[in-house]
Amino acid sequence: MPEKLKISLGEVQKTLLLPLWGRALETKSQNPLIRDPMACEIVGRLDFDFDDMTRRVPMQLRINSAIRAFHFDAALRQFIAECPDATVVNIGAGLDTTFFRVDNGKIFWYDLDLPDTMALRRGLIPEGERNRCIVKSVFDRAWFNDVAVRRSKVFFMAAGVFFYLKEDDIRRLFLDLIDEFPGSQIMFEAYSKFMLRIRNRTIKKQRDASPFLAAAQWAAGSSAPIAKWSPRIKVIDDFPYYSRVDMARHWDKKLLFPLRVIHFLNGVRMVRLGLG
Repeated sequence: MPEKLKISLGEVQKTLLLPLWGRALETKSQNPLIRDPMACEIVGRLDFDFDDMTRRVPMQLRINSAIRAFHFDAALRQFIAECPDATVVNIGAGLDTTFFRVDNGKIFWYDLDLPDTMALRRGLIPEGERNRCIVKSVFDRAWFNDVAVRRSKVFFMAAGVFFYLKEDDIRRLFLDLIDEFPGSQIMFEAYSKFMLRIRNRTIKKQRDASPFLAAAQWAAGSSAPIAKWSPRIKVIDDFPYYSRVDMARHWDKKLLFPLRVIHFLNGVRMVRLGLG
């Protein structure tokens, strides 16, 4: 049996364990929304007490991880069906395994993240001829040059990333992407100001879960204020996070109450934009 890998990550990078754990638990559930056998394999290879995480972290976070993966998978499958030789850049990839769920045998994929995260990723997830790693900060624009393969269309995904960043940094990134990758698309979650306050307050109160969470900084509410950053930004899709999923089919209704409150208050949305 191969030796398990130890984890040594920064304050924000350690949050990558939550979505991995969530996808693995969801895959093993009785009626999974998504299936991610690679996530299960990775969990088994890490020197980390995931049973302790299961005890300490609210199950709603597992549900959120599954829903996030479901939305990105759906958008990417649609995009790839229209552009079978597309290039995808996964910003803040962490231990994401989306490539292996949506690959059609033709797309080219880049996973972008910081050195400590990528050192762990490379020990767990193999690179191939069409899926490569870029070891840089998203704010180091030198990574643009690392996207050497730019096929018919480029799709940027940022799953669970942007709400950790500052608005000015995100705005500059979008404007630079427009100039460097005209005609591309980007998809991400957008928090409301209410949701940002609730998340950060929850982190302070739930000390058991706090080691696996980081404070959010950016709230957009919807695509509307983002589209004002440039006339070259076009809204392709913008919908509530908990829509397009029949949650009651997959999870106990008792677990869903706080998520339905967030939905009612329009706390999180999925946004997909055209750039340039």
